[in-house]
Amino acid sequence: MKPVKTRLTIVLCALVLLLAGCAAAQDPGKSSSVPETDSLQVSAELFPLSSECIRCHNDVFPGDGTHYSFVEDWFNSIHGQSSVDPLFMAVVRRETLEHPDASDDIQAICASCHLPMADMMAIATNQSRSFLDNAALSGHELNQLYQDGGSCMFCHQITSSPIDGNTAFRDTIMSVNLHQASEGQTRYLYGYHPSSTIAQQPMIQALGYSTEQSFVERNERICTVCHTLYTDSFTVDGQPTGMQLPEQVVALEWKGSDWGDNSCQSCHMPPVLDAGPFSNQNVAEATQGRISLHSFVGGNAYLLQLNGGTDGSLEKGVTATTEFLQSQTATLTLNSSIDETSGSGPVLMLDVAIDSQVGHKFPTGFPSRRAWIHVQVFDEAGFLIYESGGYNAEGMILDNNADLIKGAFEPHYSIIDQPGQVQIYESVMLDSDGLATTSLLQGVVYGKDNRILPIGFEKNEQQREGFAGIDKNDKSGDAAVVGEAVEDEDFVQGGDITYYRISLPADIGAVEVRVELLYQSVGYRFMEDLLGHPSPEQQILADLVKQHPNLPVLVAKQETKVIR
Repeated sequence: MKPVKTRLTIVLCALVLLLAGCAAAQDPGKSSSVPETDSLQVSAELFPLSSECIRCHNDVFPGDGTHYSFVEDWFNSIHGQSSVDPLFMAVVRRETLEHPDASDDIQAICASCHLPMADMMAIATNQSRSFLDNAALSGHELNQLYQDGGSCMFCHQITSSPIDGNTAFRDTIMSVNLHQASEGQTRYLYGYHPSSTIAQQPMIQALGYSTEQSFVERNERICTVCHTLYTDSFTVDGQPTGMQLPEQVVALEWKGSDWGDNSCQSCHMPPVLDAGPFSNQNVAEATQGRISLHSFVGGNAYLLQLNGGTDGSLEKGVTATTEFLQSQTATLTLNSSIDETSGSGPVLMLDVAIDSQVGHKFPTGFPSRRAWIHVQVFDEAGFLIYESGGYNAEGMILDNNADLIKGAFEPHYSIIDQPGQVQIYESVMLDSDGLATTSLLQGVVYGKDNRILPIGFEKNEQQREGFAGIDKNDKSGDAAVVGEAVEDEDFVQGGDITYYRISLPADIGAVEVRVELLYQSVGYRFMEDLLGHPSPEQQILADLVKQHPNLPVLVAKQETKVIR
C-alpha cells in the first residue's frame, strides 16, 4: 500500500480559531517567529512523506497473532484523507465563492488543519496559503506535502514544550520546529514511550531524526487545536456581523461530560496491545510499549466511501468506521403497548429510548451531520401501515422540513403523534434573516441543537440567554442545547426518550415494530446546497455522489411484536 492520496476529510474550516482548554498566551521561552527559508528543498527534510515510514512501521507482527500497520491504518482514516477530501474541497470552494474578499483568509485557516505540512512550508517560504489554486495543483512544488495532508511527520513533530525558535501552530501553545538542521544537528520526533539508543539509530540514519519522549501525543490538547473552531459570521449580503458561531466545540462537550478522565485517543486510537513493538525491524525489542491503533475511528464511513472513489481503496477504513458506529455510539430500548381507551380506536404507545455511549454530543463536529429515528409499523400480513423517518435513494428524509423546503428545519419532538413528524438529532445554523442555512460563514446563531448529550452533561448549566452574540472570550454556553429540547424533560444527559402515539386501524391484530437509529455524515439539504455552487470541486464531488449515493449508516436497531 502506497499512501499517495486523492482523498477526503471531515471537519470543515473556520475563519477564527479559539482553542478551548489550551488556548493561552505563548510560553515566554517559545518564539512564534517563522524562520527565513528561501528554498523549498528543505521541505523533504522538515516533513518527510508518510511513504518514508512504511518500511519500518507497517506490517508489524508481534508474534501473538495480532497484526497492525501504523501508516496503513492512518491512511484508511478520515484524518489520513484530510487534504484531498472532495467534500472538504467543495465546501472551501463554496465559501470562497460566497465570500471572495475573504478567500485568502478562509483557505489559510482551513489549510492549517487539513494540510498543515504544505501550509507551514508555505508560511516558511512566503508563498500563498490559498491552496485551491496553488498547492492542490498537480506539479506545484508543495503538492506532495499537500497530498500527504497531516501525516506522521507532522503530528510527531508537534510539541507543547517551550522551545525557543519553534513556530506556533494555530496560535496555541503547540509548536513545530521549522528550522533546517545545521550540519551535525539532529531533529526530533516525539512519542509517548522512551526509546533506547539502539532504537534511535535507524531513524537517524534513514531520516536524520532522533526520538524523544513526549506525553502530548496522548493528551487531548493535540486534538482540540483543530477540533475547537469558531467562525466569524456574515450577513446574507456579505457584511460582517461582529458575532461568532461555535462551529464545533467537541472539547467543550467532552469537558462538560463525565468522560473527562478519558482522552480523545482512548476511544479514537484504541489500544491493541499492552506491550508490543513499534517497528518491524530488528530493533523491535528496543521499542516496546502500549500499542494504540492509528485508525482514528469516528463516524464518517460515507466520507471514506467517497474518498475511496471507484476502486474502494479505503474499504478497510469504511468497515472499521461502520463497526465503530454500531458498537460504540448509542443503544436503543423500546417500550410498547396498545391503548384501547382513546375513544377513536387503538393507539400504539411506543417509547423509544436512546442511550449515548460517547463522550461528546452525537453527532458531534461540523454541522452537516445528523442522526434520526426511523420507525416502521407492519400489520400481520406484513403491510407497512406507519412510517416516520423514511428516506429515499438520495438520502432525503421524506418527513423532514429542511429536506423539503430550503430555509426550514424540523423541530425537536417530545411526543410524535401526527403524520409527517420525525425526530432528527442535529445542529441547525440560522442566517441573518433567521432562516436555516448550510453556508458556514452565514451561520449567525443556532436555531436548533438537540444532538444527543453525553453522560454528565447538564444541559441547564450550559445554557446561554438567547444564545446570540458569542463573545470569543466567554465560552459558557457555547455547547448549549437549543430549541424545543431545552424544555423536554426526557432530553437529558446520556440520552433521550421520544414518545410515539400511533393510531391503528380498528381491526388491527398484532403489529410488528422496527426502529432504527440512522446517521448521515452529510445531510441531504447540505449536499444539495453544496452541489448548487458550480465549480470543478463541486463537479468532482457530484460525480462521486452518483457512484456512492448519500445513504445513512445504521447505528442501532430494535424490533418488537405488540399483540392486541
